[in-house]
Amino acid sequence: MTLPLWRRRRERLCAAPAALLCLAVASCGEDPPVKPIDPGPEPDRPTALVIYAGDGQTAMTGTSVAEPVLVRVTGRTGAALAGVQVGFAVAAGGGRVQFPTATTGADGLASPGRWTLGAVGAQVLRATVAGLQPVTFEATATPVPAAVAAVAGQDQRAFVGSEVAVAPEVRVTAADGSPVPGIAVSFTTEPAAAIAGADSVTDDDGRASAGSWTLGTTPAVYWLEASVEGEDITGNPVRFEARALAGPPAELLPVGGDGQESEVRFPVPVSPRVQVLGPHGNAIAGVTVSFEAGGGSAVIPTEAEADSLGFAAVDKWVLGTEPGVAYSLTASVREGDEVLASTTFTATATPPVFDIEIVLRNPDGLAEAYRTAFQNAERLWEGAITGNLPWATLREGELITCLSRGGIDLEAGGDRIVNDMLIYASVEQIDGAGGILAAAGPCQLRSGSDLPIVGTMRIDAADADGDHLEETIVHEMAHVLGFGTLWGRLGLLQDSVANGRGNPHFTGDSAVAAFARIGGERYTASRLVPVQHLGGAGVWNGHWRDFVLCNELMTAFVDLGKNPLSIVTLASMADLGYEGVDTGGADEFTVPVNCSSSDAGGARRPDASRRPGPGTEILLAPIGVVNTRGRGIPPG
Repeated sequence: MTLPLWRRRRERLCAAPAALLCLAVASCGEDPPVKPIDPGPEPDRPTALVIYAGDGQTAMTGTSVAEPVLVRVTGRTGAALAGVQVGFAVAAGGGRVQFPTATTGADGLASPGRWTLGAVGAQVLRATVAGLQPVTFEATATPVPAAVAAVAGQDQRAFVGSEVAVAPEVRVTAADGSPVPGIAVSFTTEPAAAIAGADSVTDDDGRASAGSWTLGTTPAVYWLEASVEGEDITGNPVRFEARALAGPPAELLPVGGDGQESEVRFPVPVSPRVQVLGPHGNAIAGVTVSFEAGGGSAVIPTEAEADSLGFAAVDKWVLGTEPGVAYSLTASVREGDEVLASTTFTATATPPVFDIEIVLRNPDGLAEAYRTAFQNAERLWEGAITGNLPWATLREGELITCLSRGGIDLEAGGDRIVNDMLIYASVEQIDGAGGILAAAGPCQLRSGSDLPIVGTMRIDAADADGDHLEETIVHEMAHVLGFGTLWGRLGLLQDSVANGRGNPHFTGDSAVAAFARIGGERYTASRLVPVQHLGGAGVWNGHWRDFVLCNELMTAFVDLGKNPLSIVTLASMADLGYEGVDTGGADEFTVPVNCSSSDAGGARRPDASRRPGPGTEILLAPIGVVNTRGRGIPPG
């Protein structure tokens, strides 16, 4: 009998080794019970399709949106569902996607790749999953930028370290002039400055702003650029410029003129000067600085404008009348009644004296003997004349003229305030040995008194020797002070030489009286002091008569031995108008009976035709007159 197929299989299984027995068979030899098949858990299925990212974007037409478009598919339990096919299709706007279909990953996300927008306006992209409600993404396609232009914030000014008043702003437009919103605008500036909104996006009107622009701390012209990505965009990038101004005023720095000493009623030597600085130490130009003098002193002018480097100075600060007093000068910058910055200068007033200032040509090249001789001569005349003279301003042009007239090659050095006397001096080769020893005279006089304020001296190095060097300089300095050079101008000369003829005499009362006291009564030609009548235009009318006063220092020629400075010469200074003349410093001198006698101090020449040595000449040059403000009066 033939067994059924299933039974034959069971018998073969039962005959197999125990290790190969089927575990599903309960026992061999018996038919297995019939059981129902378990289908297992029911597979999950998509139940939800939602937008995960990329909705509501804006991009230019023909370009892709910046953020990826993503949907998420979940199952019954709400967990992400992988392997689900999602369809993507443009529903409005005419754009396109990179992948029309996509399968969700383990995170349940799917994307169509790039979404390139179509025509300008609203764009719609639909995502679908079979059996589920579709979802739609919306976007806006904007026109392509054709131009970018500045609409605010150009060409501004602000203080260093501060924001400009108007933030730089640009407007992006399409080819038809319509605004282009949603366009990224990049703002850049140089490192010394700062902006708040380096990256901005145009609004509905196509505008984008840098937010704020803070300039650097150094006065300069700063720049900022606004740029848009793209090609052939008119005006791209847009450049803004702003000038950073130093300020506001925060400090007045004194840079000269503090802590000085000067005579009463005389300007201080160095005019007070300040520099206006801002809070960052920058110099500020164009600021008005006010100057207020205290204690009876006076300042000219009372206001000054700071120059391009922030410097402002007064012309003069004249101290008061009380010696020993410390006077003050306050400089300030104000805004209305508020003082923004101030500083104070002080200067002490000293008693008035007669002061001679000597400016040497090439002082470093002079031998020590020359420098010492000038210093001693200066001290001699400062001791002989003690009355202070009014100060005056000498303009540079007048000083240049004076130097030219005196034949001295020296820079004037700008305007100068002179207290009593300024002398330019030069030791140089004039005409060789045996000729002119020196030439000197004033070139500018004070208006009113006609007393000198500036003059020149030239000493011939070929003739000046150690024995008579200091005497020569004292002699020439007397000419600069007016001896022999101003007699005719002041009406102190009688019967002066003209055309080689004359018998000149000095008529000043003080000198005439002094001449009589030292033996002048023996001179019978006149009771007046005799003046040189021989020797030429640079000699006559300007020296004591050589045959009468012999070896007195202010005769025209150098004599052997001592050439004393007599009381007659010092007294003549009082006749010129100097105050406080002290004749006590005169040398011992008596008018000799004759110039060849021993009391004349040495051998004299036997006749008037021969000169024993070099002679001195009066500087024959026009003399100008200036007032205290340095305004010249035509020379006489």
